[in-house]
Amino acid sequence: MRVSTTQIYTQGLKAFGDQQAKLVKLQEQISTGTRINKPSDDPAASSRILELEQTLKLNEQYQVNINLAEQRLNLEETTLTSVGNILQRIRELAIQANNASQDAVSREAISFEIEELNQELLSLANTIDANGDYLFAGFQSSAIPFTENTTGAINHFDFNGDQGERLINISQSRQISTDVSGRDLFMKVSTAGALNETTGANAGTGVLAPAHVFDHSVYTPGDYQIVFTGANTYDVVDLSGPVNVVTGATYTDGQAIDFQGIRTSITGTPAVGDTFTISQGQHEDVFSIVANLTETLNSGLLGTQVNANIAESLSDIDTMMSQFLEARTTIGGRLNALEAQKEDNEALITVTQNTLGTIRDTDLAEAISQLTLEQTTLDAAQAVFARITSSSLFNFLR
Repeated sequence: MRVSTTQIYTQGLKAFGDQQAKLVKLQEQISTGTRINKPSDDPAASSRILELEQTLKLNEQYQVNINLAEQRLNLEETTLTSVGNILQRIRELAIQANNASQDAVSREAISFEIEELNQELLSLANTIDANGDYLFAGFQSSAIPFTENTTGAINHFDFNGDQGERLINISQSRQISTDVSGRDLFMKVSTAGALNETTGANAGTGVLAPAHVFDHSVYTPGDYQIVFTGANTYDVVDLSGPVNVVTGATYTDGQAIDFQGIRTSITGTPAVGDTFTISQGQHEDVFSIVANLTETLNSGLLGTQVNANIAESLSDIDTMMSQFLEARTTIGGRLNALEAQKEDNEALITVTQNTLGTIRDTDLAEAISQLTLEQTTLDAAQAVFARITSSSLFNFLR
């Protein structure tokens, strides 16, 4: 077969180009440390690398989520620990006040400290995290969850949050809650003195304040209804009879209304026939329970009423302490779960990184050996090309 000089040069240049391309690719793999620098280098491996990189980033994000969850739960645990310490101090003061040797003046002095402790409880319930969110407000994290208000002669505490619960992803198949319900913790203490209030379809503007038991020595659980019989008079009816327990009492806007050991207040102008119902409930808030204790100690009363009220307060405080301890136990369990999941994620990240390195990273020893081989091949090809191109009939003409 006849081979032209042009064909020899064309084939030689093409071979040199291919060989140099191999050298450039090997040099790039060695300098970058990466075997695959573009999808066309190895399409199947590139697809697998993309999957592994996504898995790696996802697990790294889960680790960030775990750290954030730990910060929030640790703050909640610290806050509830402080709440428990305050309740323990209130309990000690209540026991001290219940001693027969205490007179009205000393009990009033004790009540001052308890009142300050109650304000500290309110402050802890309104704790803000590092992001400026209220810990115990649910999804309403930008609004103060617990506030103290007054209706007539009655101070009461309101919850302005909700039951929202934040769930955070800590693995591909697992979420964990970073919230503790503020309503359940601070507003739902089971107590024998809990009361519910209901306002009828009234024509007047009367507003019923939250009721509480101010005298446990005479308190009789039941359903009671305040019925306005005149513009400024009312009866209190025991609905179990029905029978009046108060008849023809004079109404004064905002003044305390006492009956059967219960105290409430109505503000506004009720119309004749308006009704307000107070019945036995199940739950009362932490702050009101402590406030009722200070009210008892400030009353100046001695004897049966004070003893009965303090005894009920001590029972309620024990219930609260158990409730907060249970919440701390729940938080502790979540923190343990986060720690275990963090270790699992770390192990998965390590395995993923190793697998990714095996597929993507350059084997330097092999690449350098291959580079040396390809360079030797190129040098040999150039030498042969020079020999071939130097062969010509003109060299034999004299």
